[in-house]
Amino acid sequence: MGLLNWLEKKLSGDDSAVLTFDKDQEEFAGLNLKDVLTAHLAWNERLKNYLNGVSEESLDVHQIAPDNLCILGKWIYGPAAKQFSASPEFVDLRRTHKEFHLTAGQVVLEFNDGNADSALKLLQGKFRSLSSQIQLKLVRLYAASTN
Repeated sequence: MGLLNWLEKKLSGDDSAVLTFDKDQEEFAGLNLKDVLTAHLAWNERLKNYLNGVSEESLDVHQIAPDNLCILGKWIYGPAAKQFSASPEFVDLRRTHKEFHLTAGQVVLEFNDGNADSALKLLQGKFRSLSSQIQLKLVRLYAASTN
């Protein structure tokens, strides 16, 4: 299907669209889109496992909440800032990515403070929405820069 077809379907409201990559679409301005999008999707599972007590990892809010420590964040504040800073799609992606990390940190903080219900509500609501938005906004940036 490719990234742009996926984006079209998602924007038209088709939530059944599956994110796929054509061979020449995985690399974007020094960023491996497939790896980054897969890693961000994995956060939902990591947090869900943490809340369910089946995670083998210890999640540290100080490592999760900052938006400049992951691969996408390093790209956003590094090479992408130089190349795309004037792009409204980039500004939107950066804002959403920051909110994504703050919300992930908030999920862990709520859970660690004994508020499991609040943490689950955040995970299933705001966090899941932000995760989807990052996918869309990154692919929008890709589409805008390749036109």
